[in-house]
Order: sequence, then C-alpha cells, then structure tokens
Amino acid sequence: MLVIIHGWSDNYSSFKELAKQLSSSGLAGIGAKIEEIHLGDYISLNDHVTFNDLTEAMEKAWKDRGLPRDPRSVDAVVHSTGGLVIRDWLVKYCKPETAPIKRLLMLAPANFGSPLAHTGRSVIGRAVKGWGGSKLFETGTQILKGLELASPYSWDLAERDLFGAEKAFYGPGRILCTVLVGNTGYSGISAIANKPGSDGTVRVSTANLNAAKVTLNFRVNKSTQDVSTLSLVESTGFAFGVVDGEDHGTIAAKGRGHKNQGTGLYIRDALSVEDGEFEAWQDSLRQETERVMESTRSRQDDYFDGYQNTVVRLVDNYGMGVSDYVFELYANEDKTARDKKLTQAIQETVVNNVHVYADDPSYRSLLINCDKLYALFDKPADRLNISVTAYPEMKKDKVGYRTYTEKDIGYLSLSPEQMKTVFKPNRTLLVRVEIQRLQSDEVFRFKSVC
Repeated sequence: MLVIIHGWSDNYSSFKELAKQLSSSGLAGIGAKIEEIHLGDYISLNDHVTFNDLTEAMEKAWKDRGLPRDPRSVDAVVHSTGGLVIRDWLVKYCKPETAPIKRLLMLAPANFGSPLAHTGRSVIGRAVKGWGGSKLFETGTQILKGLELASPYSWDLAERDLFGAEKAFYGPGRILCTVLVGNTGYSGISAIANKPGSDGTVRVSTANLNAAKVTLNFRVNKSTQDVSTLSLVESTGFAFGVVDGEDHGTIAAKGRGHKNQGTGLYIRDALSVEDGEFEAWQDSLRQETERVMESTRSRQDDYFDGYQNTVVRLVDNYGMGVSDYVFELYANEDKTARDKKLTQAIQETVVNNVHVYADDPSYRSLLINCDKLYALFDKPADRLNISVTAYPEMKKDKVGYRTYTEKDIGYLSLSPEQMKTVFKPNRTLLVRVEIQRLQSDEVFRFKSVC
C-alpha cells in the first residue's frame, strides 16, 4: 500500500500524475507491488490551523480510512511540508519498532524550513501560484511559522526524532527514508522566489535529514575550545540525493512532469529498496550527489554552490534565549591586513544570508557557502574563529553579558581541516551557544539599619 501526502498550499489532486506514474508497470513504475494508493488531503492555508491540528487530524483520518497499523506495512511519499507532517505524526502516535511505515520517500521536504515562509503574502502568492493565484491573503500563518527558517518547531522536532537515541525511527529494520531534492529554481514570474542553494522553495541543506547538532560553551573564563572537544552529534540514517535540473514542483511530477529523466527511476528505487540494500542505496545517491555538485561547479554560478544551513540559538546560563546578539566568524586574530581581508570575505561571500526568527530572535539561520569558505583558508596555520557578541553589555548596564573583548568570552577555533567537520555542504547544523548572564552588586543589596 502507498500513501501520498502533499505540501503547503497544495491538495491531493496535484499528485494524481505521480500516483499514475507509480502505479504503472513501466520502467519508472512499481505497479506490481502496489495494491492501493491513498492520496492524503489536508487544509494548510487556514491561518488558525497548527501542526498539532494537522497531526491529530491525520491520525483520525488514518483510522477512519482503515489504513494498516501493522509494523512496516505501508510505503509513503511526501512532498514539501508533508515531510514535517508525517515526521511529527510518527513521533506522536507511533513507536519506532511498530511504526506502520516501511519506506518513506521525501520529495523536496521542508525539514528545516523554507526561505519562502517568512516573505510577504504577495510574494508567496506570486511565487507559488504564478499568474494563477488564488486565496493569496490567507496563507496558513501558524503553519508558516513552523516552516520559517530557524523555527523552534523544526529544531524541537529534530530533537525528538533525529537526535534522541530512544527514538530511532530510521534505518534498516525500521523506516527506510530517502530524501530527494532538486537544485534549480523556478522560471517565469515564480522566479521571484529563487534563492541560492534552493529549488525555488526549499534549500537543499534544509531538505536533508542527515543533520548535526553541537553545544558551544562560551561562558566567562572558559578557555578556547578545539573541535576535538566538541560533542558533535550527527543523524546519518537517511539516503539523500540532489537531482540536477529539478525544481520544487517538477521533482514531484507536477506541471509538465520531471525535467530530469532519471528522477522517476530514483523514485522507483527509493520505493523498492530493502533493508539489506539500503547502505548501498545511500552510497549510490551520495556518489551521484557528489557528481552533480562537481558538475554544477563548472557553471561558475553561486546558486549551485554547496551550502550549510547553520541554525544558532543563543541562551544564557538560565536557559533563557538571548535576543540581541551577533554570531561572529572571523579569520585568525582579525588584526593583520590579511586577516581583515579574509574576515571581510567571510562576511561578504561566505555568510550568504542571515535570517532572524520573527517570534524568537534567539534563533538565527545562517546560510554558509562551504565552497567559498574552504577556498579562503589556504594556509595550514590559518584558523576560523567563532564567537558571539551580545547585548546588554555589563560595562554600561547593571545586568547583562561580557562579550566585547577577547578576554571576556570563550571562542571556537578551527583549522582548515576542522572547518570541514563543522561546516558541511547540503546539511543543517543546530548550534546551541551558552553564555553567562551577570548582575552588578548594585542590583540587590542588604543594608544595616542600626
């Protein structure tokens, strides 16, 4: 049995062509293995509908439809926001060892958000609907907050299903998950949405579920941290492939269908792979992605460079978010003319975009151009240093942080080789940074009365 779930601002009818393709017995079809196809349909443009509403409604609809609950009895294809919906549903209503999903194919999923989600409603309408827009001024506000880059929702969901050892949903013997994403933006009027490293709607780096997380302790009097001391945790149980030439819609056979002749075959193979074949399948897609990345570098277009979605959250020693700060990347000590030139290049060419999450500014998304970062540091002795500057500053206020001078705060120092551990193309890295909040003696005092 196969279930197909659409994304935001869409409906089930968009996937009739994909269902028809999959149910055929042709080269890209798996019809002989499919007994039933069920197209999920849900409301995503109502401003009051939340992800909690969607997952609870999906659970009810699953039961009402009488879909199987036996372990690994159903395959699923999800597109865009559908990836978040099914992941959230799995952790809320299923156990890893009894989940009914065997193979999960994610087409251009917005696993760590979309740069389109926080744009104006007029831009969203034009980008998604082109000249045929409708219902442009009710866009699903609560869903878009979850889809916004650096959203607490996507961070918390990753903590629940990617980084919790007790929540091992994915891998051989569990759910065999494949993520496919295009590398090409839209054409025509919809090109207003195109951003480097994206398929027009989602970034390549935010689609991939092979993510990582790390905690940096920059509290007062902490010495320099070396990458070898970091507890870098990675989720690696997913097959991931970048498909050259596909945009956010065509990868799901929407519109005029696939642009890349191999896309249908990738989809077929993802929905046919068995446990014993999964590691080879991962390697195959990894090699193909490396080939695609190498090929696109020859185009000399930043759009196709390898980017990392780096999500930073700054908190104090009480666990409270710090809203006013700068996440700093600089070369060596940033004192010599060469160091300053390198640091300027980092700010101008490596950090492609910084997005501050609207409802909680302690969350930031930085789009890091890994190709340009690697190329800047050509001497083995070079170091990429990482620190933060936060406000309020204790020198001027009675409470706040000491982060403005070299001696105030710790920092992370990376060699050119170590940079490649922390900054990797086509993935998301969650970075929790901790600093110390201080109080002046004047804030509270006891005074004698006799």
